[in-house]
Amino acid sequence: MQSDRRSDKELWRLISHEGDRAAFEQLYRRTLHALMGAIYKWSDDATEAEDILQEVFLDLWEKRGKIKIQNEVFPYLYSMARYKIFDRLRAKQLSEKQIQTWIMVMQEEAVLTAAFRVEELESKEALVTSELEQLPAQMKRVYLLSAREGKSIREISEELLVSPYTVKNHLQKIRRRLRTAALRLSSLLL
Repeated sequence: MQSDRRSDKELWRLISHEGDRAAFEQLYRRTLHALMGAIYKWSDDATEAEDILQEVFLDLWEKRGKIKIQNEVFPYLYSMARYKIFDRLRAKQLSEKQIQTWIMVMQEEAVLTAAFRVEELESKEALVTSELEQLPAQMKRVYLLSAREGKSIREISEELLVSPYTVKNHLQKIRRRLRTAALRLSSLLL
């Protein structure tokens, strides 16, 4: 499926402008587990967490033409979930002090989550840059033509005057190297 390689922003554009159900399903699958984990942490009730998750995605679909997401999609979904949780807490008639404490904790968590995402992104970028620097010149050119310029295997093979098999082989080796490096990085982060 083509949308597997699209960013969340690209999927959101397809959802909001074209009502693309396949893009919506792909975005749902990508964000489901992380969002469910965050919701469950605050609701501590699996059934209620599932209800909130469904409400978030139902609202997202129903209001897709009106919602304007300026930055990344996941933080927007996370905010929607937080408001849904807040509404449920209010419906349970918690004291104002409990609600204010909950809001303060959620804001602190949002800041920490954002800081972690930035750090994680910087680590990933540094990892890719480091791995690219170590690639042989031909492999590096293949990677740049594929990843940065979006060229197909056939286009790359024609431009570099090598067989499509060679290009495919280079791309497989690059993916393996990046995957191995990512595993090293994740073990260091954890």
